[in-house]
Amino acid sequence: MPETELERRPTAAEESVDDPQPLAALLAADVVAVHLDPKEGEPGLEVSILDEAAPDEVRAQCVDLRTFLRERLGALAREEREAIVELLDEVAAAEPGSGDPVGLATSRALTREALREPLPSATVDRDEPQGLHFDSVLALSESSFYVRGWARDGQAALVRLTAISPEGSRIELLPGIHREPRPDVDDFYQDPVRKGDEGTGFLGYCESRAPSMLSSGWVLEMENALGVAREVSGPEVSRDLSAARTVVLSDLHKERRWDTALMDHVVPAIETIQRRLEAEAEIEAVWQFGEPPQEAETSIIVPLYGRIDFLEHQLAQFVHDPELREADLIYVLDSPELAESLEQAAGQLFELYGLPFRVAVLARNGGYSVANNRGASLARGRLLLLLNSDVLPDEPGWLSRLAAFYDEHKEAGAVGPKLLFEDDTLQHAGLKFQRPPGNGAWENEHYFKGLHRDLPAANVARRVPAVSGACLMIARELFEELGGLRGTYVQGDYEDTDLCLRLREGGHETWYCPEVELYHLEGQSYALGTRQAMSRFNTWLHTRLWDAEIESLMSELR
Repeated sequence: MPETELERRPTAAEESVDDPQPLAALLAADVVAVHLDPKEGEPGLEVSILDEAAPDEVRAQCVDLRTFLRERLGALAREEREAIVELLDEVAAAEPGSGDPVGLATSRALTREALREPLPSATVDRDEPQGLHFDSVLALSESSFYVRGWARDGQAALVRLTAISPEGSRIELLPGIHREPRPDVDDFYQDPVRKGDEGTGFLGYCESRAPSMLSSGWVLEMENALGVAREVSGPEVSRDLSAARTVVLSDLHKERRWDTALMDHVVPAIETIQRRLEAEAEIEAVWQFGEPPQEAETSIIVPLYGRIDFLEHQLAQFVHDPELREADLIYVLDSPELAESLEQAAGQLFELYGLPFRVAVLARNGGYSVANNRGASLARGRLLLLLNSDVLPDEPGWLSRLAAFYDEHKEAGAVGPKLLFEDDTLQHAGLKFQRPPGNGAWENEHYFKGLHRDLPAANVARRVPAVSGACLMIARELFEELGGLRGTYVQGDYEDTDLCLRLREGGHETWYCPEVELYHLEGQSYALGTRQAMSRFNTWLHTRLWDAEIESLMSELR
């Protein structure tokens, strides 16, 4: 555990009992240390250590936390009380953490309320120059938050905006917080609409030094250049991760460019949410239907989200291809609420078609990348085929031909086949990138999309910038080496081109194989509204990560 201020202090026996500040800090930390839980073999802030340091006559005065705060710390100067709260924040933030996090949070909250000197309350009144409101606090983790509100000062420039957690952690929001116009607030105060860094509204991602477990008690402080300060109480904390993701992504609709400063807040917020959702989306159960192949060359990973009827559509086609009986076929249910229905249907479908397959059920919805990565963790084949549930083969023998093509092109990292719409026009013959006028974000563009499947140019095997994840083959070892699909993208968009760009970064190529043809119903496994809601973030994130690389790649193709 890193050295803390508490451990650097002289022992209480070395201090004068008449000097209350070091003893007060030591005893306050002693109370909080009850909740700390050091790792085995590491020194920690154990109560026994503090007991030895504190003189008996001082400890005898401390019956409980409230009594201690009232009788020993209440009379200290403001600066001394603030220093104690700061010290407790440092202690609470120290590894290895707490074995009683809620108890620790409650003790810290009591300490904060007893020692903090409140500022005058801000009131929303046209006659008051200072106005302040704390709209929302979204808890993304124990120490990561996404906050919204507004602050207005008609007297002098705003120089400080501080969010204080119920436990006393102070988060300085300026200058990094994103400012935005709030016409509703400016209209109320009869001010001109403030824009840019002068915007009345604020929103963004922030972190506290120590965990915050309590749902009520947040405070927002503001101070202007003349030293006038106000505060306002915050709302109840929201801890619903899916709802938080929707709220955070919706903020991008206010922006027009992919390089907006707001992405500096949206990206870490979404990354935090996605990591937590991924951690919760573990494999809860694996059902085996039929005898698995002994030595499968290829493992096929098929996520199922929402529409489990695609399982029947695929099996009805796969059963006509003897090669599929030798494949390691893995369906990953990313809609666990449908597990009971799927288990019954899968059993009936196996009896009907006799094609062996497995179903992995996730504990919660994790998204496209998580479903594929979880499925890949179960794979037995040398090759992986990432396959959408709405992709159907045109004829038997496609899997072995795609694998042979992959093996023939030693430089290939990923290979994708020709994908068709139901009317036999081209949906996919490789992917490239295009940038709209005005330095917009790079977007995926399918070669020859909408043209007939027999177009000569679409029947030439070639290197391409990327291929679609609707049907993408990659060596399992290489997939694992790259860490699978990147989990920051939301719901299934751009993970495939991101993978191909990472392969290129590592010296591998991406190839298009026209001799293998499948039909892709494109997007049928996701509701249209859901896809549109996530699209802007995914597009902007992809450009944020790969702008220079894509520019170089597309320059080579011109």
